[in-house]
Amino acid sequence: MFKQITNLHGDEIYLITSLWIFLVFFLLVALMLVWMKKEHINYMKDIPFDEAEEKDGEPLNKD
Repeated sequence: MFKQITNLHGDEIYLITSLWIFLVFFLLVALMLVWMKKEHINYMKDIPFDEAEEKDGEPLNKD
């Protein structure tokens, strides 16, 4: 298996580039999630429920 990876004959630049793009993207997403404010996360989490209340005109939880 490793012989196939090491004998690429010039095509390795595409594999390495795609690997770096993949890693950088997911690192940036992970860092964004770590640095995101908790208030913003809670606001985004409640958006679907707020829109449903506005359409129906009544709260979803009828406890």
